[in-house]
Amino acid sequence: MASPSHAAYQEKAYPKKLKVVSKEDGGNFPKGSGWLICLLLVIVGFSSYFLSSSKKMAPGLIETPEGEITLSPERQAKLERELEEIDNAIQYALVASSNGFYPCYSCLDGQKTIFLKFGEVWKYGVTRKGAEGRYPQENYGAPNLVFIRQLIGTYSECLKAEKTMIYGYPLLPEAQERDFILIRPPGNKYDS
Repeated sequence: MASPSHAAYQEKAYPKKLKVVSKEDGGNFPKGSGWLICLLLVIVGFSSYFLSSSKKMAPGLIETPEGEITLSPERQAKLERELEEIDNAIQYALVASSNGFYPCYSCLDGQKTIFLKFGEVWKYGVTRKGAEGRYPQENYGAPNLVFIRQLIGTYSECLKAEKTMIYGYPLLPEAQERDFILIRPPGNKYDS
């Protein structure tokens, strides 16, 4: 137990707003100090998170031993492959390999098929993956069609050639021989 002189000294040295915690009081902390402990834990947690050197990265990225962020070898190879495809595209035509009825996506009045003669254009297109990549197992969207390369060049060059062919289709003799003139080849659903 504290002596009276010690208690008097404590009252004088410390204002009444402060409470001295001693072993004699059982070491009880003042009420409401739990938030201070939580705040300290949050500060320590955020500090360790922001000061850590390893970052979370999206798949396809790696960190070099020097600390630089770079593409993974797989992602770098994919980029190079796609850039190569842009430089090596094909503008093609799918043409009828025999006389017969073919699906028509640009016919008037809801007509679903159109009669094409051998060698007539069914569709114009562009691919960066070659005939095999664009049409696996020669599934061209309809039977009795043949893939014919019309231009090999950059993707931009081939897109321009495709547009020219699609827009020019109504001017072809084969398009004008019919009783109706289509705005685009029967296999092209859109102008692109």
